[in-house]
Amino acid sequence: MKAPQLLLVLASVLVFAYQARELARQSRVGNEVAGTQAHREIMLHWKEVNDVFIQYPALHAYYYDQTPEPPSATDSVRLAVIADQHADFLDAVLITSRQLASYEYTGQTYEWDPYITRVVGSSSILRSIIRGAGDWPTLDPFVARHDESPPAARSAEIRAT
Repeated sequence: MKAPQLLLVLASVLVFAYQARELARQSRVGNEVAGTQAHREIMLHWKEVNDVFIQYPALHAYYYDQTPEPPSATDSVRLAVIADQHADFLDAVLITSRQLASYEYTGQTYEWDPYITRVVGSSSILRSIIRGAGDWPTLDPFVARHDESPPAARSAEIRAT
């Protein structure tokens, strides 16, 4: 009687080990899917911000400090809205890439800092919105770093990234 019981216990342990391995595999796949979905949402948000420049191409030069001309009153409002949405996007990117463990599966976890440094450095409107609202504490270090760097280093940093 002991041999059949021992075989049943051994079979139960083997089945349990197999189930545990499968559960771990399914969890890994689920995390990969969640990371991919998070990245897709980030890309869609980024596209929405940039679609405005397709709709209003003249705003690009104002937004990225490429013209000395002041924008019209209407364009100033549009630029402020773009900057607000862009700051929301950048904040979401940082929170997602730094705090969502499943985002690591996308391979993009640390790729955003150079982009944010470049964008914050090239848009005085964006920096002004970030400073003024105080709604994006994750972006404050990027603005502070820009403000503390000498003007020559700012230009080189923007070109390098």
